[in-house]
Amino acid sequence: MTDNAEELRQRVLDLRIELGILNDRVANACGLRPRDLDILDVIDREGNCTPTHLCSRTGIHGATMTGILGRLRRDGWIERIASTTDARSATVTATARTMEIRAMYAAADEKTAHLTEELSPMQRETISHFLQRVSTIARDVADHINAPRTRA
Repeated sequence: MTDNAEELRQRVLDLRIELGILNDRVANACGLRPRDLDILDVIDREGNCTPTHLCSRTGIHGATMTGILGRLRRDGWIERIASTTDARSATVTATARTMEIRAMYAAADEKTAHLTEELSPMQRETISHFLQRVSTIARDVADHINAPRTRA
């Protein structure tokens, strides 16, 4: 690996740690658990979701998701809307309380937006493509780790 490639890999690892610290602190300040933020972020960015979709996007097991969603609903972060066509199905939607989370991230979002504006369109495209590929690699590796083991 060249020095520049190693430097970039180190920056990705640094980013993972720094985002983890930020997310932990935001979760703690809001009375949430860090993985709760993943669920609320998916709902916020993708719109109303089924619990199955949330499991797929976050990698959280279905039974665990049921407990988390129950707690988030009880604490006023989400609402569960029953399906009118399928009594077993529901959609999860965020409440106005998620503005508390957005407020915690506002300074980081603003500084990141300013940093992004300093980049050329080509630099933004390159970085966006790189980060998308890193995200895909991370999900692929995670899916492989969680794959059920077969017996010989």
